[in-house]
This record gives sequence, structure tokens and C-alpha cells, in this order.
Amino acid sequence: MTAGVVPRGLSRVRRHTYDIDSLDASIHSPLGNDGTIESASLEKKALLEVLREAQIATANAVRYGQGFISDVAIKAVTVLLDPKHGYDFWSGTNDLAGSELATRGGFSKRQWQRVKKPLADLGIISFVHRSIKTGLERAPGVDQDLQISDLYYFSPSKLVPWLRELYDEKLAALKRARHAREQRVGITRSRTPFTKRDHPKCRIPAKLNPVGWARSIAALTKAKASPTIVYAAREAEALAFATRLAQKALPG
Repeated sequence: MTAGVVPRGLSRVRRHTYDIDSLDASIHSPLGNDGTIESASLEKKALLEVLREAQIATANAVRYGQGFISDVAIKAVTVLLDPKHGYDFWSGTNDLAGSELATRGGFSKRQWQRVKKPLADLGIISFVHRSIKTGLERAPGVDQDLQISDLYYFSPSKLVPWLRELYDEKLAALKRARHAREQRVGITRSRTPFTKRDHPKCRIPAKLNPVGWARSIAALTKAKASPTIVYAAREAEALAFATRLAQKALPG
């Protein structure tokens, strides 16, 4: 088994899920090539403009006139890359829960589930399934790991070829426009370097997955109130009963 992969036998987690503290779940994919917020924001702007242009260009190719990339998809990407909604410039990631993402984007969770895989297939977003240890005793129905929100990030290198070409052209055009603007006013805009978060991310299972935690606590409480009789105990009782019958049986 790959290091960091959560065993599914002891938990109700998806396949290819990694523990929150494992190397596979510790993504570092910042945007920009100089470690500044301005460069990262320019790459984000290039991506969103390309998505809108691709939607318009393919409006007649997909039913309902939504285009190859829907409004929901663009709204979702906009929220995921917004620092006001949890995007971290330092790591280039966002761990916003799907339900919260839908609420902030103004669409339903089901709509998000529909566009999530197509976005990943195009390389527009990438994500890692994550889980966290519960630390609870082992008992029937008690999960040892809880599924938590995925970790999302955008990497230009993962875009499909035709989108990557459009993206590179758009980014180059935006950079030229920025340079021309600075040359025109004679002032080079200051750059703001990334800063690492000074507070650790939440590691409390009850907060990261309240429903799963409540389910496990209920199962643990039930197991302690009425312990499950294991097979070995049943077999021992049967043997003892058979022995007593044999001792009381008449000779011959």
C-alpha cells in the first residue's frame, strides 16, 4: 500500500484518499514565477478570461447554449482562486468544503459535483482526497478515519494542450499590457511577496466532518452500552454447554 493511503476497511473513505498530514496531501503549487501576489493574480486573471472566451466560442456546440465550460464551472474556479474564500497564495491551494463552495458560488452542491470531474479532466483544477484520524476506540461502526474536504489547486502544466496554448497567449498579452502601462506612467508597481500562514490549519475531526464524527460517537456509545458478542465467546459457550450435557448423559 502506498504511504499515506488510508485503509478503507476501517473507514468509510473514498479510494485514493490520503491522510491530511501525509506528503501526498501536502500540495505546494503557488502561481506566478516570482513569488508575488501580483504575478499570481495575473495568472488567475489569464485563466478566468480564457475560460470565459472558451465558453463563448463553444456556445453553439453544447445544448442550452452554456458552452463547453458552464457558468457554474467558471463561478467555482473564481471562488477557489479567491483569497477571500480560503485560497492560499503561499501554497497555491484551497481546502474549501464542497457545500461551502456551492454556497459562496451561488449554485447547488449537486451542480458542483457535476462540473468537478470535467474541470479536472481539462486540467483547470486538480484535487486530492483527504482524511483525518479520529483517535477513537475500535468498535463496530466507528470510523478510524473521516473523509474531509478535498484540497484544490491549479497548475498550468496540467491544462490540456489546446487550453494551455490559449492560456499562455492570454498570459503573455496581460504581461505585455502591464509592462506597457508601467512604461507609460513611468512607475513600476510594487510587488507583494507571498507570506506563509502564521496559524496552523484545523486538525479537529469534529469540525472537519461533523456528520461523520457524530455518527462514529453514536456507534461508539452504542458499542459500549451493549458490547458485541464475538464468535470466540459464542463458541466457548457452546462447548461448555455440550460438556455439561455429556456429563449428565447416562452411561452407554
